[in-house]
Amino acid sequence: MKSAKRNQSGFSILSLMIASVIGIFIMAGAGKVYIDSKHTFNARSSVAAAVENYRFAMLDMRRSLVMAGRGIASSLNGTVNGPFPGVAADGAVDSDGDTGSSVVAVRYASGPAPCGLSGEITTPTIVRFYVDADENLVCEARTPDHPVYAQPLVSGIVQMRALYGVDTDTDGIANQYVRTSIVDGSNLWVNVVSVRIGIIASSGEGQELPAIYQPATAEPLDLLGEDFTPTETNRTYKSASTTIAFRNLDTTKMYRQ
Repeated sequence: MKSAKRNQSGFSILSLMIASVIGIFIMAGAGKVYIDSKHTFNARSSVAAAVENYRFAMLDMRRSLVMAGRGIASSLNGTVNGPFPGVAADGAVDSDGDTGSSVVAVRYASGPAPCGLSGEITTPTIVRFYVDADENLVCEARTPDHPVYAQPLVSGIVQMRALYGVDTDTDGIANQYVRTSIVDGSNLWVNVVSVRIGIIASSGEGQELPAIYQPATAEPLDLLGEDFTPTETNRTYKSASTTIAFRNLDTTKMYRQ
């Protein structure tokens, strides 16, 4: 018996190095795709959070503000006892000290309970909305017989501005939108038929923008004709506005002095 010699061949060092380099490039490419996708997802989540914040805020405010004047005698509309409280701590004011935001307040005696409460109200109730120092939109309700009930509705609301629609020709349609101070100073509350609300909402904590999407400097946003410049660049900021008509006011009587 003669033994046969077999020659065995394998990969050379050069082949292994080339294969390793190719593998590293493939892994690096896959890693970059993953990281880019993650940054894009986080950026979209940040934008979505800001949009969701202002949409929820406006939806909840509209639910109460549209009730202004319902169940209140027409002769009281526009007065201290009507749908708009006097300009004071519990009324409609231009700014709320700590935040520079407007305070919006209405009064109604029949309709859905405000501030996340269940049921219906049957007594004259003041409902006001304001932004606190922690960037929460707060809903506050008070009745003659009950203490104040306050409930934060949504976070990430940086600033809110309100302009009131004044009807100057008694046709029930607003001809101009002005600040609270102008309405109060000219005694025009009896002619107010709507309110226009502007909001600056942010994505809030936990929904920051990835570093690669953060702008070098904060860009100003329009807030109902005024510029608002964010103090941070690591969050998404969105500006939005809505107009709410006070449909429950009796325009056939509200202009009688």
